[in-house]
Amino acid sequence: MVGVAGKSKACNTCRIRRVKCDMRRPCCLKCINSKRPCGGYSRDVVFVNRTPTAPEITAPLVLSELRAQQHTKDIRPNPRIEADLHYLFAESPHNSHQFRKYAVELLEATYLPTRPVSSSSRPEIGEGSFSWVYRLTDLAGPSKSLDTSLFAFCLAQLHVTSTGNASLYQCLDQYNTALQHLYSDLDNPEMRFREETLAAIIVLSTCELFVCPAENGWSVHAHGIAEILRLRDPEMASTPAWRHLFSRMRIVCTLEALTKRQAQILENDIWRQIVTESGISGALDEVYQMIADVPAILEQAAALPSTMDQLILQESAVVAQSILAMVKHVESWHDRFWKASRAPRAWSVPSSAVNPADVNLSDKIFPFCFEFESVSVAVPVVMCWSVAAQLYSNVIQIHNLVQARLGSRMILDHLLAQPDANDIGSANVPGSSGQGRSIQDIQSEGTKMARDVCQSLEYFHRVEMGTYGGHATTYPCWSVRQYFRLHPGHERERAWIQNMHKMEGPNTRWGLSMMTFPDIANSLDHAEQ
Repeated sequence: MVGVAGKSKACNTCRIRRVKCDMRRPCCLKCINSKRPCGGYSRDVVFVNRTPTAPEITAPLVLSELRAQQHTKDIRPNPRIEADLHYLFAESPHNSHQFRKYAVELLEATYLPTRPVSSSSRPEIGEGSFSWVYRLTDLAGPSKSLDTSLFAFCLAQLHVTSTGNASLYQCLDQYNTALQHLYSDLDNPEMRFREETLAAIIVLSTCELFVCPAENGWSVHAHGIAEILRLRDPEMASTPAWRHLFSRMRIVCTLEALTKRQAQILENDIWRQIVTESGISGALDEVYQMIADVPAILEQAAALPSTMDQLILQESAVVAQSILAMVKHVESWHDRFWKASRAPRAWSVPSSAVNPADVNLSDKIFPFCFEFESVSVAVPVVMCWSVAAQLYSNVIQIHNLVQARLGSRMILDHLLAQPDANDIGSANVPGSSGQGRSIQDIQSEGTKMARDVCQSLEYFHRVEMGTYGGHATTYPCWSVRQYFRLHPGHERERAWIQNMHKMEGPNTRWGLSMMTFPDIANSLDHAEQ
């Protein structure tokens, strides 16, 4: 027997809406004033019936199914929801606050996770990758670009969740209209740096994940964000809304830099200056601050194939040292974060999803999946695994490149022991040289990171995670797809990740047509061919 997760004493309606309840009985004033039926204060008790023939039945699994069932009821098709959205959008020039408030409520029911973000924090401050949504209602200034972007994003969510009648054409039409309004605001010096304009960029870049299969628009927005921040007056006030908007802007630009293997499109000193003045904190923000130098290291690795033969050994050693030092930095943060909680951060449970790549279900490639303590734990942890997999992949490629150039086998220690590699490679990145590890160790660790990411995907695709769950896996899926594609011996894993959109399972949502980052054309050792 287990109580349904959540220690809140609020009424059931306020608890679901994630608003403060005055706990008045029998009906709270918050529900009365908002003209909503008060759900009362009773809590259900759930029995977990685990038997020898069904050992996979666990309390988290039962609770997940119950949440998914409730979420399905909450987002069932309702023509009134879409009609109200259209009406309030039409009235937004006169009452933008009411429209933005309604839009955020709609996104809570479709895009955002319905489970508690964490046991100790409010959702609007607990998760940097979607906390900005809750801050949209703080923006009071008129903005056609923001309201039209928000309207397009809401239509996209109604479309992809089949909870409305909006077509993809309607979503794209409003998306293009929002782009035109955004271009006008960016050309207007009075509008360019307003928080409403920055919010419009973030909403549109998030909307693109669901309506634009290519990442061209995302790339444009990332460079636009970088330019706005570069020109922004350092004396501008840093409001709570700005801090959450910035957290999301940094994610957009960093993912663009990681997948392009290019140095940050905004200088790191500007990023760090804004981070300091914003005062943002949280596990995910710490991760993104930590990996700020990774794109520059990846750019150095991508340039190695054009290095002259007489310099290839030394320059490869420098880059490999930098990568391994960054890996150690990421793993150290991960270990500290893991140990900071008395409760386990994640644990394995039997997987209930089926992938077409698993021809024989008795021999599934991933028979277990990860259950995480919360979304605010899952997102930064999986981000660490994904970045580590990309970094390990580059070490393997560099080792293969050097061997191909020299025409002979080389142990990793010999590569890492090149003169000046220790001094140059670790000049700006904390960590150790990585000596004492064989290339087989690197391959083993990289494969483990990539497989751990795969085993986390079922958690993100549960129905109660909203469409945000699929959104949160965009970069992790790209990272492991590159790893299994560029390194032989992982044919089953590659087939599994390629068929992920065809997966099925109880209380999960797969197959969302999401934007994908383009694959790396060739591994480093084949880049010249």
